Amino acid sequence: MHDVTIVGGGIIGVCAAIALQDEGLSVGLVDRGLETEGASYGNSGLLAVGEIVPLSKPGILPKLPGWLLDPQSPLFVRSPDVIWQMPWLLRFLRAGRRKRVLEIAAALASLTRHAEDDYRALLGAAGIDDNLVPSEDLIVFDSKADYEADRPTWDIRTRHGFPHRFLAASEVRSLEPALGGPVTCGALLEGWFRFSEPGLMRDRLAAFFVARGGSLTTGSVERILTGGGRATALQLADGNRVAVKALVISAGAWSRTLLRDLGIRLPLAALQGYHHQVPEPGVSLTRAVVYANGGFVVTPMERGLRIAGTIEVAGPDPKPDYARADIIARKATTIVPGLNIAGGRQWMGPRPFMPDTLPVIDRAPHHGNVILALGHGQLGMTLGPTTAKRVADLVVNRTPSTDLSPFRATRF
Repeated sequence: MHDVTIVGGGIIGVCAAIALQDEGLSVGLVDRGLETEGASYGNSGLLAVGEIVPLSKPGILPKLPGWLLDPQSPLFVRSPDVIWQMPWLLRFLRAGRRKRVLEIAAALASLTRHAEDDYRALLGAAGIDDNLVPSEDLIVFDSKADYEADRPTWDIRTRHGFPHRFLAASEVRSLEPALGGPVTCGALLEGWFRFSEPGLMRDRLAAFFVARGGSLTTGSVERILTGGGRATALQLADGNRVAVKALVISAGAWSRTLLRDLGIRLPLAALQGYHHQVPEPGVSLTRAVVYANGGFVVTPMERGLRIAGTIEVAGPDPKPDYARADIIARKATTIVPGLNIAGGRQWMGPRPFMPDTLPVIDRAPHHGNVILALGHGQLGMTLGPTTAKRVADLVVNRTPSTDLSPFRATRF
């Protein structure tokens, strides 16, 4: 029996496993084995240190009805799911009040400001520090009015130490000559970075964990068995059981079902994201480019150019609607006129979102040997090693260096 067992082998789980090894603990990792289906594989590959303003914010309410009905919008709910997703959507809207937005941004900043240093330490120890690429990301706009329309977001980011630099069209073209079309201006996100390829980096970190004596079990957890106010074992789909001393749940969008065994009801939604990755794009970008008017990101990676984005509310295991990947791929050709999208590989996967965009990093309310690390939304890749350090603090009963009260499991 390991000192700690972790359910979920995405970036949060793998980073937590390594952080717990650093504490001198033996660690077992249990994962579904679907590395190419999770958000850690398919995301846009940004170390988004300044992404602290929640998804829901003032001004979103008038846009929401149109988004929900338009399959080409940045946020879309499949029509059969609208009714049963309504409680989550109402909580989502309540989180967009100005006072609450400021609270959420401050809480996220308390984590993201450590992300670069935490990643540099982790990747350096694993011998893969070149997987973090020093190229500040670029947001581009069709007009300066589009940039100014999000002034509150820029002000909040700057207030928390995440500045940007506004760029005129000529400066945008100087940085990225491949850009064109309707783009007239941009903002350079200072202090942001990108990953060389997030899925490959997760695999390399998993190999580092195993090389240091970690145990990796491929299996789907059907139930968490409990007794005496503690988790005692995991029941796997193949009939095997894994006894546990301490348990960390970091199973992303699939965590919600497991939490019911612990008497926890969290408003955790699986918001699907899509990407279209082309191996021979025919153009070159030196940094990730976010197209604000299109709701997607174009990121250079080890295995081509990835076009990623959109948010679709459709449950944790829906059938992919790759038309959404086609939409963002076609939109990308409007801002990168020479882009060849032929031969692309499409992906869909769930991002685990809480309505307020804040993750859950906490001890389970009724089971003292269970730690929760889930619901990171679009910041899972950014916060992998930072969340892992807080998980290690909780496991060894050390006071975390960050106030974790905003991330408590009982806030809803």
